[in-house]
Amino acid sequence: LLSLISGERSPDSGQVLSEPQGRLPVLCPQQVDDLTDDISSFGWDWQRHAVRLRARLELDPDHIDRWPTLSPGERKRWQVGAALAAEPDVLLLDEPTNHLDRSARDLLVSALGSFGGCGVVVSHDRGLLNELTTRTLRVSGGRIEVWNAPYDAAREGWFARAAEQREIYDRKRAEQKKLTRRIADQRRKSAQKDAERIRKRRAAGKHDLDTRGTAASYKHERGQKTGAQTVFSMTNSLDRVSSDIDALEIEKAKGGDISFDFEPSSKEFLVAFDGTVHAGAVALFDAGVEVRRGDRIRIAGVNGAGKTSLVEAMMENLSIPSDKVLYLAQETTGPQARSWLNALIDLSEADRGRVLSIVARLGADPAAILHSDQPSPGEARKIALAIGLGTPKWLLVLDEPTNHLDLPSIERLEEALVSYPGAIVLISHDDALARAVTDDTWKVEAAGLRR
Repeated sequence: LLSLISGERSPDSGQVLSEPQGRLPVLCPQQVDDLTDDISSFGWDWQRHAVRLRARLELDPDHIDRWPTLSPGERKRWQVGAALAAEPDVLLLDEPTNHLDRSARDLLVSALGSFGGCGVVVSHDRGLLNELTTRTLRVSGGRIEVWNAPYDAAREGWFARAAEQREIYDRKRAEQKKLTRRIADQRRKSAQKDAERIRKRRAAGKHDLDTRGTAASYKHERGQKTGAQTVFSMTNSLDRVSSDIDALEIEKAKGGDISFDFEPSSKEFLVAFDGTVHAGAVALFDAGVEVRRGDRIRIAGVNGAGKTSLVEAMMENLSIPSDKVLYLAQETTGPQARSWLNALIDLSEADRGRVLSIVARLGADPAAILHSDQPSPGEARKIALAIGLGTPKWLLVLDEPTNHLDLPSIERLEEALVSYPGAIVLISHDDALARAVTDDTWKVEAAGLRR
């Protein structure tokens, strides 16, 4: 959709209208790998607007010369800054807060908040959507719905509508069943009366004028006519109710509750690490940490502080068997995606069925995944998460688990993790997810680990 709006793609039918003509929207795609001309120009532009933007986003022009060494979060700020410097009428943003820590995200939100044009953002960052947007375009069922509210309020609206539609549907279905049953009963009664009249006529004598009298015939025919009229009226009512049901648009509920066949760890301590955390050969900080069964810990800190390095050190100091732990790294490589698929295929039939049911509840198609040679990053992460939730794991160690997941999948994952009875160690920039899932925070700072 963003590619169509930006002019990068042409529609198969219809047309894209842009006003004023000649002023195409500026698109900031998800990936920021290359140093583009517009970013380079922005870096060395000394006009007041550009200087203010760089200051607001805490961007140093000297960093342009070492672009390949910049983090994805730093590159994203340069990309958005260059787009804002162009002062477009329409700015299109695809997942602008991916890889951003809290500080960098706040800088970006502040800069975007001052943008005076029209902004269109695709994001799984619920906080960003609620802070910046005033309308929500929901893409669902091959259509786009416009809700005049930020994400949370819009979501409440379509959930309320879905509940109302479901209530109407249930009421109409009950009415439909009742009418169908009454029509069948009336037809059965009419058939019984016809059969009873025929039986009496056959049993009557040839000269039994009372049995074959006109009064009895008139009464029978009148009763049958009334019954036919009743059936006709109820049939019309049934047709109307059936039409009403067909006209209702009932959203199929995706996802669902996940039940856990969970056996708690026989050990109190799952992880025990006391030593120096390294990033490669570089010593970052000293830490002494323990994870107990039932702990639900968030590890927070700015990009590059050493959160992932701490988790990797913890994974090397497990006090429990490694097959009782799910470790989901921040990024999913192609080989890792295939290994998760192979792990799924190698499960027992019962475990595979349970895991695939969780995959479906997380919003993926189990059949499509099983027939895939190479799952997408999002599918692979859903497989990994489903294995962690659907097999006996005592500890989930999740590094940015919402990467590559859409919003509905994130919300279903959140519900599953809230219900998960084991221990969780979570690194996430998604504050809503972290608040719901964890109850303790370890913060990695320049001085080391603060608990």
